[in-house]
Amino acid sequence: MLISENWADALDPIVRDRFLSGFGRRPSLIETLFGVSGSSQAQERSAGVGAIGIDMWEQFEKTNNVAQADFDRGYKTTFTHKEYTVELQIRRKLLEDSNWEEIRNPAIALGDSAKLKREVDAASVFNNAFSGSFVGADSVALCSDSHPLGPDNTGATQDNNFALALTKDNVKSIREAMMAFTDDKNNKVAVTPSVLLVPPGLEDEALEIAKSPQDPDSANNKINPQSGRWQVITWHYLTDSNAWFMIDPMLAKMNLKWFNRVPLGINPKVEDKTLRATWVAYMRYSYGWSDWRWVAGSNPS
Repeated sequence: MLISENWADALDPIVRDRFLSGFGRRPSLIETLFGVSGSSQAQERSAGVGAIGIDMWEQFEKTNNVAQADFDRGYKTTFTHKEYTVELQIRRKLLEDSNWEEIRNPAIALGDSAKLKREVDAASVFNNAFSGSFVGADSVALCSDSHPLGPDNTGATQDNNFALALTKDNVKSIREAMMAFTDDKNNKVAVTPSVLLVPPGLEDEALEIAKSPQDPDSANNKINPQSGRWQVITWHYLTDSNAWFMIDPMLAKMNLKWFNRVPLGINPKVEDKTLRATWVAYMRYSYGWSDWRWVAGSNPS
């Protein structure tokens, strides 16, 4: 069998196609949960702004002078993009011997691994949500019982950290707690949670709570007020089988960030391709949160 000296170039579209096929195999929740955007800088910064006191709206009526919007400081968050890259080598002899599976399958596996890396990173926001080793701009964990109201109001704190099992009554309790969250001036934020994010082991319980027209805990045919109120999202990459989360998806899109600095791609490497050819898969991104008020977490374990 005669192999052209351009054998690696001929394989390039096959490698790319199989790589993208592997990448597309796994479903992703990044677009569902995160506010996703591109970036053209080494870092992205979220300049937090405090709330405007509602008393300013009355100043004109009282004094005939229009109030100037006066913001307290907010927390500032920096998202620094990291590079992720892996090389894939294919030896010339595989083409000579027509070993197509050994050519295609590694490319598929590499694409699948790239998607897995992104999902695991994204899920780490929730897997580390209760850990003081992973803190936000307010210096506490995403789910904490000691969130300061703001950098200029650190004396009072708020709580989005619970230790309640996933039951209908506990969903009610946490929902009411979330709807009472306030901004740095103690005004209610108007949080409207409508998503239950759960690991696979809690999916059945969540669906029963969210979709049963009658109260699943009662034999008296009472209605279930939680029915139709929740979207249940199950994520395979949540590592704690007992922890679950309640989310306001609109606020999540505003405060839970994912920046694609360089989208995933795979390109041939410039080298001597007499005996082997190398492709380099590369992506660059950052992720995290700028404010916590979009979520409450419960870890009863």
